[in-house]
Amino acid sequence: MTLPTNINLPLPSDYIDDPEQFFEDLINKIDYMYENIAEHVNGSFRNNMEIDGSEWIPTLQGDSSGTFTYTEQVGWVLRKGIMTDVWGSVSWSATTASGNLFIELPYLVTQSVGSPFVGTCITSNITYASGTNSNISAQPDTYNGYIITSGSGVGKANLNVPASGTLEFHIRYIGVSDE
Repeated sequence: MTLPTNINLPLPSDYIDDPEQFFEDLINKIDYMYENIAEHVNGSFRNNMEIDGSEWIPTLQGDSSGTFTYTEQVGWVLRKGIMTDVWGSVSWSATTASGNLFIELPYLVTQSVGSPFVGTCITSNITYASGTNSNISAQPDTYNGYIITSGSGVGKANLNVPASGTLEFHIRYIGVSDE
């Protein structure tokens, strides 16, 4: 999903016997290139409302499998080239999952050293074992956005799956093209 770097147009010398075909092929090629560039610059949306025929619904997981009883799942994805912006709001009233809480992201996170892709996360009705703030961190080479807690005088830590709660989040990361 990156922008094209080469311009390959038909050569007039290949159409000596059919100059009309040269102009037709040239126009078609330029039209295709424009559409391709416009699509990458404008980006594409995915959400849970199927506005453009595609869909992405934010779902939660714990390191140990289990199910969530959702009361709200709203999500939006804007993809511009390889840059991926994800917004969402998820509420749940019960779960059988355990371990560290994470959101399943719509695109594979690129490989990197460390975890450079950190976004915002507002929580409601969730008690932290450590820290006073929460963020979402897209983990390299996975589809996982872990919920991280931190605060003054404490180290960052993954949030254990709460019995219920609400997450509102936004994260931007480099997503590997897997379409």
